Amino acid sequence: MVRSRLGWLGPAIVLVGAAVAALGVWYVVHARPSAGAVIDTIAIDDRRSLVVRAEAGGERAFIELRDGDVVTWQALVPHYGGHPGAPGIAWSPTAVSVRVVRDGYAELFALAMHDASKLGGMRLAPEHGPIVDDPASPVTLTDHIRTYEVVSGPDWHQLVAIDLKSGRALWSRELGPAPVRAGGVSPDMVWVDQGTGLRFFSTVTGASDNAAHLP
Repeated sequence: MVRSRLGWLGPAIVLVGAAVAALGVWYVVHARPSAGAVIDTIAIDDRRSLVVRAEAGGERAFIELRDGDVVTWQALVPHYGGHPGAPGIAWSPTAVSVRVVRDGYAELFALAMHDASKLGGMRLAPEHGPIVDDPASPVTLTDHIRTYEVVSGPDWHQLVAIDLKSGRALWSRELGPAPVRAGGVSPDMVWVDQGTGLRFFSTVTGASDNAAHLP
């Protein structure tokens, strides 16, 4: 757990230049805000799921871990950065990452899978200006080992890989101005559909390999 916290709060700054997010508005919820409508549901297995719900009367979001109909835990985060068809959630056996938007910038928050305790957070693409909400673009891609975050601005796109176990940012790649239409992960490559076609990157190093193909 110590290594994970240091990862989420430390090496990400070194490797990607990300700033640690202020976590004062992030709670395990036993407070006044209440959950509203369901935004999205992401299945983990046959029983468990991660459910994103809007904050009733507010701009933030609730993340719930459910086992069947039982809510195991619930956490309140800033404005959710994903949407149906383009989830902003990645998960591993130990951590859940949540893509959020605050003050016009993309951030990533991390929760412990077993109890929603906070692991840390980081700002994505800090060298760029505010993001835009592009409903056609994927947000979070994952192989449950790493999360690959597509961050979009008015004339730029960036792909950032973060290790879900340690919280360390592994690599980032500038994608340029062309819209990102889709994306996915194969066993050893992450791909995006952009511009004139598919672009492939090593999941481990981020090295470009346009000769790769989907399985």
